[in-house]
Amino acid sequence: MVQTHLERKGGHGPTFNERVCSRCMGHRALCGVSPCPLLMRAKALSNIESAVTGMNLSGSSPPSVFVGSHGYPKVLAGPLVPPVRGGESAIMERPDLWLTKSLDEILALRFSLIRTKRPIPVDAAVDPPRLLHETQTMALSEAPASSEATLIRRPRFTSVFSGRTLPVGPSAPLRRFRLEDNPSVPKPVDKVTSDTDLNATTGVKTLFDEGIHQQQVTRLFSIGMLGAKKRRRLVPTEWSITAVDDIIGKELHKQVLRFTWINDYLVFTDYALGNRVTILMMPNSWQFEALECWLSGPDPPVISDHEYAKGRKDYAEDVVGAYYATRLPTLEKLVDMRRQAGVIVFMEIDPKKWVPLGVWRFREIARRGLEVRPKRFTDLDEALEA
Repeated sequence: MVQTHLERKGGHGPTFNERVCSRCMGHRALCGVSPCPLLMRAKALSNIESAVTGMNLSGSSPPSVFVGSHGYPKVLAGPLVPPVRGGESAIMERPDLWLTKSLDEILALRFSLIRTKRPIPVDAAVDPPRLLHETQTMALSEAPASSEATLIRRPRFTSVFSGRTLPVGPSAPLRRFRLEDNPSVPKPVDKVTSDTDLNATTGVKTLFDEGIHQQQVTRLFSIGMLGAKKRRRLVPTEWSITAVDDIIGKELHKQVLRFTWINDYLVFTDYALGNRVTILMMPNSWQFEALECWLSGPDPPVISDHEYAKGRKDYAEDVVGAYYATRLPTLEKLVDMRRQAGVIVFMEIDPKKWVPLGVWRFREIARRGLEVRPKRFTDLDEALEA
């Protein structure tokens, strides 16, 4: 496991429990420990040095892409390619299947993906150059896509973690990229991405309604394949994740407002990967509050964001991406129940087991918890004590 106390010599300075790792993400050296324990762990789990020996990289992408945010509106973007072939790479891009895996199993999967990158203006999505076109074509696929990449230099670990995105492996500047197979494209994906008059928001909603995996919808949104032709843009991956959560959530919110209230107080809960998510549904009109707490002491601070019946127009500045990641599954559940409720989501994080995996973990823990029969109460105080 990652060290739980990353202190400077002499015991002074910030510690892991004070969320140094959550601010540093393995590339700012805030803890003073060198080399970074997170990056050393990444290298040990990936074994990339022996898997990639030259400048040519051949493998089956899950498929997966990454669009950075640094330097916007000219960003580093490219496909994520593991040095392995075959369908086994598909699970590397399916966080909905990871809750039963250990942290090291998840990290080993993600650290096997080499992030290839090249500077690309975000508006290049309007008329994509060859490399971007090949990457977009790969992103259409619902199955692993065999590909070849020529790198400018060997992959190396720099920053592998982010607060919102999935972890990624080492990165390398990209010279050329080529698909070896025709992608397996679902009909709804082909229809929506080919419609250059359809706006991006409607495209996201349509794909969601057609049952396309959220990870693929986010990928298409990020790599600039949704929206009216002249308005298509590359969108940094971390922004895309929250944008898709929010777009789908707002559509479901409209439906929930038409339903009648639930009758009892309902409590759902689940735990995985050092995180517990508890959801309290109350018999009143829609309102939502997300509370996040790091269990780092006897009186840990709690951060929160909320909205009332009409929703919110500004960004959730405190809970940030986890707010939208947990709001979405609660709205999905209410639509499935055809009921309306006020909702409070409690997110508890154990710092001793914390690794920056991205906000997907809160979304998937909440979804799994909502699949189980809830505890029912007629009194709010009893529900809060559950």
